[in-house]
Amino acid sequence: MANPRQTPAHAMSLLERAVTAYGPEKSRHPSLQAIGDQLGLNPLQVRKLLITAGVYQSVKAELVLGLYREGKTVEEIMERTGLSRVSVYTYLPYTRGPRSVGTESAERAREAAIRRLAEQPTMENLWEALLLFQSCPFHTAKGLEFSYTIKGGELFVSRKEKSITRSSVEMAFRRALALGEVSGPKKLGVFGASYLYPVFLRLGVITAGK
Repeated sequence: MANPRQTPAHAMSLLERAVTAYGPEKSRHPSLQAIGDQLGLNPLQVRKLLITAGVYQSVKAELVLGLYREGKTVEEIMERTGLSRVSVYTYLPYTRGPRSVGTESAERAREAAIRRLAEQPTMENLWEALLLFQSCPFHTAKGLEFSYTIKGGELFVSRKEKSITRSSVEMAFRRALALGEVSGPKKLGVFGASYLYPVFLRLGVITAGK
């Protein structure tokens, strides 16, 4: 397990804040989503911080960490647990210190999520990728910058008050898979398409058509 004392100052602060928000060992802990809302992180990043600090406990986390300590590779852990590559990474501690949302570990997890989505284009893999890309900057077809966060089954865009529901994302995803090449947001045919379009492009779900 990573030693918090070896973590850079900014990371240490983030680690401490996550642990403080999580609460004492025997207390009733708030949800990872609630802690994430407080720290500006997504639930997967919160869990990784708590695992790094050695305070998060769950049957699945103990299983992954146990295999990890035995020297098993990510592929072997995936085979033993049935978890995706991205999920395995989220149960492993930071090794260089969680510097920010844009850490190397997060970048590798995002890249793995894109590969996983390309290999198995399922809604589960799409949603997992969307969780990892929260707070990343995107640009609409008109060049407007935005980011998004996910709470429960809703996607909240920084430039829009009304959320995009998971069902709308799934509808757009199915249409995107059917089309493959999409000439513009309107082709997705759902509410929030102007924001889902650039996200789908970045995740490799679609290619830009003429």
